[in-house]
Amino acid sequence: MKIFQNVTGGAFILLISGVICKCLGAFFRLPLTNLLGIEGIGVFQLIMSIYSFALVVTAGGVTASLSKLIGSARANGRYEKIKIYFHQALIFSFCVGLGLGVLFLIFGRYIAIFQNISSQASYYLFALMLPLGALLATLRGYFQGYENMMPTAISQVIEQVVRFSSGLLFCYYFSKISVVQGVFGAFLGVLTSEAISLLFLIIFYAVRVRRKKEIYSQDFVRVVRKEFNKANLPMMFSASILPLVTAFEGLIIIPQLVKSGLTSSFATSLYGLQAGVVGAILHFPLIISLSITTAILPNLSYHISRGSGGKVIIEKGLKTLLYLILPTTFGIVAISKEVLDLIYVDLTPFLLTISFYLMLYGGFATIFTAIMQYIIMILQANGQFKYILTITLLGGFLRAGLSFFLALVPSINIYAILVGNIVMTAFVSLLGLAKLKNISAFSVKAKDIFLLLFGTFLMFMAVHTFIRSAYFSPYVNILLAVLIGVVVYGIITIPFLITIVYVKKKKKVV
Repeated sequence: MKIFQNVTGGAFILLISGVICKCLGAFFRLPLTNLLGIEGIGVFQLIMSIYSFALVVTAGGVTASLSKLIGSARANGRYEKIKIYFHQALIFSFCVGLGLGVLFLIFGRYIAIFQNISSQASYYLFALMLPLGALLATLRGYFQGYENMMPTAISQVIEQVVRFSSGLLFCYYFSKISVVQGVFGAFLGVLTSEAISLLFLIIFYAVRVRRKKEIYSQDFVRVVRKEFNKANLPMMFSASILPLVTAFEGLIIIPQLVKSGLTSSFATSLYGLQAGVVGAILHFPLIISLSITTAILPNLSYHISRGSGGKVIIEKGLKTLLYLILPTTFGIVAISKEVLDLIYVDLTPFLLTISFYLMLYGGFATIFTAIMQYIIMILQANGQFKYILTITLLGGFLRAGLSFFLALVPSINIYAILVGNIVMTAFVSLLGLAKLKNISAFSVKAKDIFLLLFGTFLMFMAVHTFIRSAYFSPYVNILLAVLIGVVVYGIITIPFLITIVYVKKKKKVV
């Protein structure tokens, strides 16, 4: 039980910081959307999809692989490996980030032309943003490997606070010139936030970490570096697949929507609504899965390396994930139309209706994404890096194909992205579970899953029905709807909550 309490503490720290960051991110998107307009936020999201992909290529595998390897090294008492892992991660990720940054300096103009964006200035900033992001990810992975989530949490909050303030300030200043220059200002704020967050982590590392001069043989260093590359390269490529597909969608979705019969302006607005507004809100529940998987990974790797499969940790983590993410996701969906009507004053009734259905279908995609992330985390802890790469690659091709072809169907158009995402995450989750049957024994009872789904359904219907009644002012109505949802879900799922908290004394905890 103590093991899970340690994991819970780390997950709770990341959850709190994640909530703060997502709230700041949501508050950032609101004035940003009002400054740039729906079409402008569509341009911002087109560039952001490319940046997200490049950042994941640079550092997507480093944080997880470094955290996993450090956890395993601690379990085996091989602390001398940790320093080499860390140095190799720094060198590798920084060089990749710098190389990609140079490519964007060279080809940014052509990417902007292809996306029908009138300025490539935002892409030039990638030359600095990517190396900084690489160093940030490496330092966070180092501390997470020791199950110290506090540096990651604080640096994330610092990053979001600075992004919120400087991003809006720069956007406001540059948007006086043009919308696309306003987008440049927003990305300049992202660059500033990364630099200040990195400065905090460097100071924290310099103050807290004792550095000892140790001499290792070249053969030993070569072997340890090979271990890191063996874990990191498949992780880097597999982590890059989803952002790559998102970037692919950002490149092709507008031309495909235009071919389906929409105007270029309306197609950009729809993409901005889906990715910049709805997508940003639905990333909020994924804080839960990200917090739980990040906290469990080094701990689970530690115990697997010690000969224990961590069955109790896996089962309790999965139960906690489902218990929290189901009501959070569909609670947000239930109040989404009323909330968006309040905060985005430029949305027409037609766009509000579209946004609700985007939220509804996106809710299912969010749940499957969370489950996929959890399953991949267990595979990572068991060292199944190549298998992760294989199934995510297959899933990525499946999603890209569906998005490309379904966007041409007039009755589907922008929903093609969500259909592709649901199919991909479900596909990868099923293949991951098939592999885990042979390497990690864990289970969740069907009656528990049914109880959660039933509670979520009743909660959604209660909230959705009450909030549409408009008994009170919009703000009071939203608040009361949320409280009703919490009460309904809480009462119905009490038996399930007991299974998370209560552990039989006779049961051995690993």
